[in-house]
Amino acid sequence: MNYRISVAGFEGRDIQVKSAGFFSDYKLFVDGQQAPKGPKRDQMVIRRNDGVETIATWKRVVLGLDVPQLVIEDQVISVVKPLQWYEWLWSGLPIILVFTGGALGGAIGALAFALNAKIFRAESNGFLKYFFTAVVSILSVLLLLLIVFLLFGAPEQ
Repeated sequence: MNYRISVAGFEGRDIQVKSAGFFSDYKLFVDGQQAPKGPKRDQMVIRRNDGVETIATWKRVVLGLDVPQLVIEDQVISVVKPLQWYEWLWSGLPIILVFTGGALGGAIGALAFALNAKIFRAESNGFLKYFFTAVVSILSVLLLLLIVFLLFGAPEQ
């Protein structure tokens, strides 16, 4: 998912943040070109409209679980509206699978958590967000049960 942002000093420019994948981090694009890496971790070098190069830095929020903010020359830009505490709680319900499924349950729960957070970021009806995240959570439990059944067979009675 790409998020368009506007930044003072970059008026009329197409600035986008590309969301992270499971194996990739957030990326900053200016006028369709990925911003080159800066001198330090989480930094990029970008050029303002007046030609001056400046450093853009990712500022991690909520232990790095949420979309980071972008800091450019003392401007803190929120790429997206932060999730509310109850959305984090609802999204994180599948994490309790770690208590019943161990590491496998935790991995499935973490995947469901990430999917739920992405659903809450989507542009749709509030009811649908809760409905689809509930479906993801239920499917994560069913997936864990299926994998356990396939690995260990049916429980003896």
